[in-house]
Amino acid sequence: MAEMEMRVDHLTRLYELKDKDVQELIKHFSSVLKTIVKSLNVSVSEDIESLMIAYNKSVEMVRSPMAHFDVYTFLPHLRSHENYLRPLILHSGGRNTVSMVFGVPTVRRQQQTYLIQTLINIISNMNQTEQKDSLIVVMIGEIDQQYLQQVTAEIKNRLPEAVNSGLVDIIAPSPEYYPDFSKLRITLGDSEDRVRWRSKQNLDYVFLMMYCQPKGSFYVQLEDDVVAKPQFHTIMKKTALQRIADGQEWFILDFCRLGFIGKMMRCSDLPWLIQFIVMFYNDKPGDWLLDGMMETKACNLEKDVRDCRKRKDEIWVTFRPSLFQHIGTRSSLNGKIQLLKDGLFKKSVNVKRINKIKGK
Repeated sequence: MAEMEMRVDHLTRLYELKDKDVQELIKHFSSVLKTIVKSLNVSVSEDIESLMIAYNKSVEMVRSPMAHFDVYTFLPHLRSHENYLRPLILHSGGRNTVSMVFGVPTVRRQQQTYLIQTLINIISNMNQTEQKDSLIVVMIGEIDQQYLQQVTAEIKNRLPEAVNSGLVDIIAPSPEYYPDFSKLRITLGDSEDRVRWRSKQNLDYVFLMMYCQPKGSFYVQLEDDVVAKPQFHTIMKKTALQRIADGQEWFILDFCRLGFIGKMMRCSDLPWLIQFIVMFYNDKPGDWLLDGMMETKACNLEKDVRDCRKRKDEIWVTFRPSLFQHIGTRSSLNGKIQLLKDGLFKKSVNVKRINKIKGK
């Protein structure tokens, strides 16, 4: 019953998405009809006239500031260019009814890259049933067309079965998606480079989540430098469905204690996080914003820190042992070394194979 509930929720979101597409088609049709009528210099019947008036009113409602408050208020350069929010789909198998959607943001690194290594490990730790019930979305946060084609070709060459089966989607943002990063405020006492790096990273998360939101029932945030435990898909899905069936409240199921790795949410809850990150993308790193949002949702300012921690733990549930581990040492921020490891992650046979995969 819990799984059926999630499926119904997913179908509702698909309906809303298709309804928006239909509105766009009607808008285009109305424009074409006006052009034809004008060119033929003929009168329009009262029925058609009333239909066009009613439609124009509905379009104005869609265009109202409140309708676009979620993104355009905080990224005003997108207001008159909605197509900038549409991804460049470098490859897609068209999957949109899976249980689990895994988001993997990646960017160009100055030295070592871990993307292929990560994808091979994630896929090798899923069985066939799990793969058919999953979608891995690789979001390349770069605008260099040559680099985008290079990464896409490498994924297709190294993982042909996963790509051809529809397990892997590859997307990138429109070059115009990003704001002018030279105009960012300096926050937290960080350098300009660091503020620019984490602000862009936040917008990459937003872009990835917006694409993934209608694709499945649950969304899992990963990074491009992780390894996973065998059957992590089944463990995560069962954990979520069991809590739903038991009527236990939750917003995040956390399967890795590090940063933004292994954080699982209902796809229907993603708009909350998307909105929060967009509002404060210039202020803090994404994992800090996630913590801030959960504190806002759970904590009573009239209570002490211990009460806040208790209330947060009720909706941000940590799973033990961890299912993911961070393997990268070179951050995507040039010069930054990242040595953090999750102590709750225990190596398995498939994870040890990563050293062999590395040499492929």
